[in-house]
Order: sequence, then structure tokens, then C-alpha cells
Amino acid sequence: MIAPSLPRLILSASLATIATLLTSAAPITQDPCATLGGLNTTELTYDAVANCYRAFTYNSEIATKTLATVRTIFNDYYIFRDSALTPDLQAPFSSAPVDIMNVLDLIGQKKYQSDYEFHNDIYKAVQSLHDAHAGYSVNCYNAYLFAQPLNLYAPVVDGKQSMRVFVDLARRGYEDCEVTTIDGVDALSYISKWSDSLSYSKDSGVRQNQALATQIFNYESEEFILSSGEFAERATLPENPYVDYVLQCGTTADPIKLRENWRVLPLTGKGFSNMDTYLSNVCYPPKPTEQPSNMYKRELDQPVKRQLFPVARKSALLDATPSPSTLPAQGLAQAVQMGHGNATVWYTLKDKPNVGVIVVSTHVAEDAELDVALQGLELFSKANVTNIIIDFQGNTGGSVAFASFLVQLFFPSTGQLDTSLRSDLRVTKSIQDLSTAAFNVSEAGLYDAAGYIDLGTKQLYTNDDLFLQSVPLTRNGRETGYTESTTLQPAILPKIEALASYPWTNQPNNIRILSDGRCGSACALSAHYLHGKYNVTAYSIGGVRGDNLSIFSFAGGAVSALHDINKIYAANKVVSPMEDLPYEGDIRVPILEVYADSTDVPLEYDASKYPANYRMDFTPENARSRDVMWTQVATHAWN
Repeated sequence: MIAPSLPRLILSASLATIATLLTSAAPITQDPCATLGGLNTTELTYDAVANCYRAFTYNSEIATKTLATVRTIFNDYYIFRDSALTPDLQAPFSSAPVDIMNVLDLIGQKKYQSDYEFHNDIYKAVQSLHDAHAGYSVNCYNAYLFAQPLNLYAPVVDGKQSMRVFVDLARRGYEDCEVTTIDGVDALSYISKWSDSLSYSKDSGVRQNQALATQIFNYESEEFILSSGEFAERATLPENPYVDYVLQCGTTADPIKLRENWRVLPLTGKGFSNMDTYLSNVCYPPKPTEQPSNMYKRELDQPVKRQLFPVARKSALLDATPSPSTLPAQGLAQAVQMGHGNATVWYTLKDKPNVGVIVVSTHVAEDAELDVALQGLELFSKANVTNIIIDFQGNTGGSVAFASFLVQLFFPSTGQLDTSLRSDLRVTKSIQDLSTAAFNVSEAGLYDAAGYIDLGTKQLYTNDDLFLQSVPLTRNGRETGYTESTTLQPAILPKIEALASYPWTNQPNNIRILSDGRCGSACALSAHYLHGKYNVTAYSIGGVRGDNLSIFSFAGGAVSALHDINKIYAANKVVSPMEDLPYEGDIRVPILEVYADSTDVPLEYDASKYPANYRMDFTPENARSRDVMWTQVATHAWN
């Protein structure tokens, strides 16, 4: 149904220090990490991982160093430190204000018994910002992936939204059974509340989409495959060793009660044999001169790829579970694939051959992807396509240049700054020292003023005035130094004669955007340009029935990580105010913000720019067959 609108300390501790840590652990009859380290992948359990994680007592030295670094990066570099205090965000946003510095101060004052609890509190504090560009992760407590065999979704059936089984990876045939309760709570309410713990978006509907199962395009198999969602697959330790479900399969059958244990898969390939070696091999970063060790006979089985950034990914249990019997059939009955690159896939609809679909699954694209896109548009033209749907579902971003190029394929630039957004960055004395040393230097990242446009002269900066002449801005009662307004050097496509001949070029009525709100970062910039600047009609799908849903998420601008910032300081021989984390891991924060035209509200917090023109419901049909979804959009858009 379509309704109108709308996340190094080199091992310097002496053996005596490590011994002190281990002897101060809670009394145990057996080393729990020895137990965990001796298990094969098929033997891993929630309790084995939890017991190892929780065996390490609070280490004040590790905690002090960690918190000092976390406080500095969020206080001095996080571009939304003060914007995060904004109260009463308008719909579709539903995030409470967060004083991240106060939360970190409270963590510093809390009396901890457990090392795991301390790091988990920092993780949860950062997640509460609902900013997917911001994250805190240490390998020590993100070494395993926890997965549920029931993958859920929230379709609308007979006018009512309910939680249902999307795929049962245990092959018991529970697909589309209604999930009435989870852990004794109404299932929809449970997932809605649980998804609020995710950082992905300030829109609760998008957070729900991120929590639940969907399909993503797999470039190896050239088909849409299962992505389980963050409720069913997570790298953080779940609250309990199992999840209780009550299912209703049909209207007359008796309810089915299930207790599903977590399936555990490794995210680390490093072997360990006890708490000591877990610390040295998994938690602490390797020494700079350290070579791969052959000290331990057994290495863990091939790990699942770890992701600090919340990306849409193939279900880990697809490979671990042989031949799920009720997965959707391969192929799309109502669409013909015309080709694909590494970031885009091109289709036409069989029953509406004048409608083409471009699936833009990522903005992590090489220059060659532009050639793929041009070839795709030419194929569309030869096939007499006149209308195009651009599908951004599950796209977590990538290249800002690709974001600009993609838009220019449909709306060619007529001016230098057509696909540029006004921007600024935080300014501190340390950042000024760095930017001065890094001016016009290749290893400067976002702190080289030579890469920015002076909006007064419309030319690149020829000195470091961008950072040296800071501007005080007051947000939510706090005054902080920022750069003056600027924009990154724009990415401009050369003139492409063929574009002028296409029926969709510069014609917003011939183009539609489709998104589940999980179009983030660089993808968000593409969606904002198309919808906000060029008036392309946008459709969003999923979320909460009856509520508006965002087209995109975390449009903050540009993100950097602690490790990368410190590398820039080191490369330019400037002392960083932050040490690397004692544990192997990283912190990431957005350090540049962007604004929509004619507003002083950062786009990250400008809720008015996010809602789609129309929101669609997931159904059992369109959730499993993307071509059904495209046909619904095409029918509504062009009748």
C-alpha cells in the first residue's frame, strides 16, 4: 500500500602487570578463556564467550587512558557535539538530546567491577547519539558474531502491521508465521524498543528497518540474497543466551513456543589458550615489529569479516546453514537484468518496458563505475526507456565524488558548485597546529585548507586562513570555534554530449527515488541532491505503518577515525592530543558537517529534509521480490 507522505597502546604492560590483572579476576574454577579457546566453531556457545568476556576485572589504567582519548575526540573533533543537545527534533526524527561529554564524565565516575562493562558503557553512550558516523569498538569484546535462525520482518497484511518470520534458517518452515511475542513482550513493541539502541538513524522507522531482515544484491551470484538485520546478527554480546518467541502459524493452529539459542561465529582469526593469551592476542594491538606468531598450534576457523561501520551484509548463517529450503527463488520474474558493475545493477521491467531501474547498492565505487553507469544509460536509451527508478536501499555510502557524479548523470552541472554543499569543521589550537603543518600536503586528510573552496572568491584557499580564522558559533547554549563556511573542491563531470539526448535528463518527473531510509553518508548526499535540489519524487518503504519515513540517514558530511587522525598528526610531525586506544579497535566521528541550501541547521539535524513524498508498506510479496516493489512504484508514479 502506498500512503501520501511521508558505530596503541603497544603491549607495554610488564608480565608482572598482566599477572596482577589475572590474579585480580573474579574467583573462577577454570580459566573461561581457556575453555573458549579450545572450542571449534561448531562448539561455540553464548556462555563460553560471555564467561571469557566477563572474567576480566576492571583495569583502571586501561580505563583512564581509554576515556581520555574518547573524551578528547568527542570534545574537540566531533562536529555534532553541541548539535546533539538539540531538543524536540521534528518528525520523522525521534531522538532525545544527548550531552555526550556529560555521559562520558558519568562513566568516568562510575565504580566498575568488570572491564567488559566499562567498554560496553562507552559503546552504548556513542550508540545513543543515533549517528552512524560515530562509533566505538574494541576487538576484545567484539570478537564473535551472534546469530538467530529466525530472521524477522514487519510486513502489512490485510491492513495490519505485524512481526513475522522472513526466513527460518533452521528450515522448519516458519516463514510468514506471525511472531506475537518476543521474550514475553508484544513483538512489534519489542523490536521498536530494541532498535532504539542502534546508532543508524535519528528516525525510529529507519532503525527498525536496520534491525530487521531484508534483501541485498550479491555481485558474485548476481541476485538478491538475505541480509539478516542487526537484531538477528550482532557483534555485541546479547542480553541473554537465548530469545523466546511465540509464533502463530495460521488462524486456527495452536501457538508455537520457541527458545532459540544464539549461534556463535568467530570475528577473529587469532588463537588463544587462556586469559593471558586472549589479552595479548585479541585485545592488545600487536607490537610494531611483531611478526605473525606460530606459538599456538590452533587458529580459529575462518572468521566472519568484522565491520566497524554498520553495513548491509549477507547473512552469516547462509554459508553456515546448508541449503535453506524456503529462501526466495533466484531471479526476478518481472524484471530483466541488463548488466552491473561493482556498485550498480541495471534492470528493465517486463510489464513496463519503458521503466528502467538502477540499483545503487553502495557508493564505494572506483572510477570505472562511471563508465558502467554511462553504458547502462545508453542501454536504457536503446531499449526505449523513458522513466527511471533509482533504488538506494541498504546503501551505507562511500565516495563523495561518486555521489556527485551520480547526480550529474541526470542533472548535468551548469555551475562550479552545483553539487556542493556549504560545510564547516571544528577548530581547536591542536587542529590549527596540524592544519598549518599540513597545508598543501598530500597526507593531510580533511585538515588541508588547499582542498577547500573559499566561498567568497570561489577559488581554492591559498593559505591556512580557513582554520586560523575561526568563527564562534553558539548551539544549544554552547559557544565553540568552527571554520568559516566552505565546501570541498567539487567533483565535476566533463561534458557528456549523449546525456542531452536522454528523455530523463533534467526531467525530475521521469525519475523516482526508492529507499528504505538506509541510504547513508555519501548515498544520503546523492538522495538529498536529487530530492532536495532537483525535486525528484521520493518513495520510502518499511518502518512503522502510518509514520513518515526518511529517505536517507547520517548525512553528516565526512567521517574520520582516531587511527587515521593520529596518522595525519604523525605524518606532519605534530604531536596529537590523543593517544591510540590501549586495546586494538578504533573510534570514528564525523568531523565535517554540511548544510542544505538557505539554512543554518546542519543537514544531519535538519529533519525537514528527510521525509519521502510517499511511504510504502512491506508486504510478503514485495519484501521477497524487489521487482514487485519496483512495479508498485512505477505504477503509482507513471500509472
